[in-house]
Amino acid sequence: MPKTKSPPAFSVGDAVRAKPGVTDPDFPYISLGGWAGTILEIGDGDLRTYLLAFNERTLKSIPPIYHKPCERLGFEADQIWLSEQELEPDNGEPVQIEQPTRIISEPLSMADQDDRIRMIFGLPSDDPLPETDDESLLAYHKYLAANLSFPFEAKYSFDAGPLQSKTCSITVLGILNPDDFPCDEYGLFCQARRGSEQIELSLADVEVGKGNRNRQLVEDYWYWFVNWS
Repeated sequence: MPKTKSPPAFSVGDAVRAKPGVTDPDFPYISLGGWAGTILEIGDGDLRTYLLAFNERTLKSIPPIYHKPCERLGFEADQIWLSEQELEPDNGEPVQIEQPTRIISEPLSMADQDDRIRMIFGLPSDDPLPETDDESLLAYHKYLAANLSFPFEAKYSFDAGPLQSKTCSITVLGILNPDDFPCDEYGLFCQARRGSEQIELSLADVEVGKGNRNRQLVEDYWYWFVNWS
């Protein structure tokens, strides 16, 4: 016979708090002991969980360091899902609200593509890469303008007809300022020479050959722009 699940220890509307030593499941450096509130919802998974809405005392005591990662990842900072084993009844007696432990980020590695991009934005190793927007594209433009070596040889492919594409050799002459060239949809643009013609094209469409020192810089940008747009 299937094992019968025990009834919930708490009900919607109960006042509860996190037990001492409990940490945030997404940010383990955030200690939640003593954080209290009211149960809004009971989860229906194999591991019984509860959605806890923090009370006013807890909200006033939440450290600022908690808000930044929540905002960055789109989490609600005033509520959290915790398991039954992590909660205890809140009888109203004041308890110490635990504060974050010391945060120690792993050092960034130049061998890791995400870490190389984090360096551009001044992010630690445990931060996600930023999405592409006007501010992040401007920061990436400043980095590439300072580190790319111009001119350099490259290729790019374009549609030449129905189900047809054509690859051309180009010489990239420089990167265009995003303030002077719209980059909302296609990202940063560069100026290039194709034969005797000068053209502007998205840097994400440029393919740099092996052995060129610019190859990694352009490929890192392409990886970020395509995946975080």
